[in-house]
Amino acid sequence: MSGLFDILGFTNCFDPSDFPGWGEDIWYSYEALYLSSDFAHSENCLERAEYISTKATYSYIEEGMAYNAIKVYKLYKKLGFKSFKEYCVQRLKKTAWRVGQIIEAARTAWNLMVNGFEKLPSNVSQAYALYEPLKKKSCDYDLETAWQDILHTSEKESKPITTMSIEATVSPDKKKMGSKIKLPDDVMAVLRETAKKKGQNLEDLAAEIITEYFAVEYDPGLDTEIDDFTAENSSDSDTETASEPELKKNKKGCMLKSQKIQVWEADLEALIQERNSDVFNNRATTGNLSTPEAPCSDKGAFPGGEGQLREPPS
Repeated sequence: MSGLFDILGFTNCFDPSDFPGWGEDIWYSYEALYLSSDFAHSENCLERAEYISTKATYSYIEEGMAYNAIKVYKLYKKLGFKSFKEYCVQRLKKTAWRVGQIIEAARTAWNLMVNGFEKLPSNVSQAYALYEPLKKKSCDYDLETAWQDILHTSEKESKPITTMSIEATVSPDKKKMGSKIKLPDDVMAVLRETAKKKGQNLEDLAAEIITEYFAVEYDPGLDTEIDDFTAENSSDSDTETASEPELKKNKKGCMLKSQKIQVWEADLEALIQERNSDVFNNRATTGNLSTPEAPCSDKGAFPGGEGQLREPPS
């Protein structure tokens, strides 16, 4: 399948027959960009490249649509799964909370597109941050107006749109309490190396990791939260609600320890990838695409010096 030479860093491939079915669509983009001898000299080469990149950027919309269809139509039962939560963990290797986040992000972006917006949130984190105020009952919040204000501010100030900038606009009262966390040297070394490779801010990366972990670990109502928008349209309620035996026995967790670790790692990787898109957009806007030195301190991810890492609860 692969040749001996790379094309601009992508391994040479002239035949996608060994690819999975979904991979063929990606190969067609590769073919258009790299196997066409006249692509770089064609009049519309930039438009074609941007079309591919934009479609890929907004692929989370289709992903969320597919997950929602599987959930609403209970398609997971065709594979023998008793609940959507079980399907998410065992089949997708994601938590039901994470899949619910993708669904809400997809719905948010879709609604914006239906209302005439061409520029949409670039990833799940951005779209979910825009949606989050709607979770509050009796909330006077207009999503379209909020997004228009964000786009206007970004253009006026020539700044990229990031998850943090969206949160600052739509959730200005959301308090972020600072704290000091002591981490062992080996953990800090891995964190620094990852942040440097990904172009991440060290503290932001650590905050994302911790936030995601405890959201999955301690919120027993996460699954019911993502069910709200389908409850009125479904006469046969799912079994993965807060009344499940697992949640009755232990409201601090809804998965076996081994499953939680595997799923948390998968969600963490997704968060890192989404965070990278914000960082890349920022660097692209400023014209600096080199990997910056990640801000770090020998005293840990947060000020406070060296110490022991608190083990996650078993």
